[in-house]
Amino acid sequence: RHWMNLTPSDIMWNTSDTGWAKAAWGSVFAPWICGSCVFVHHMPQFKPAIIAETLSRYPITTFCTAPTAYRMLVQHDLSRYKMMSLKHCISAGEPLNPEMMAKWKTQTGVDIHEGYGQTESVRL
Repeated sequence: RHWMNLTPSDIMWNTSDTGWAKAAWGSVFAPWICGSCVFVHHMPQFKPAIIAETLSRYPITTFCTAPTAYRMLVQHDLSRYKMMSLKHCISAGEPLNPEMMAKWKTQTGVDIHEGYGQTESVRL
């Protein structure tokens, strides 16, 4: 609830593939525990233009994607998209550098909140 900042009136979109634990936590357990709606979008391949268009077309309030995806998105011209509902962005898996986070904030007006979870702390 605190890291994802979810409430019953939020719509959560997590782009994680269902083969990852992140999909379970970001698309099922956490949003449903908080009573939030989960947005699902079938995308066989990651395309920044489709992500940006989806964020501007639907009332998604919370967005979670991998750091690599954020890096690809800021290279796309996000300034032409109006993501009016977007208020909270999250990421986990690998660190994002401050310059990339600043670019996202400049282009969308929203901060990215990074998480460090069980998948990042596994030891073999």
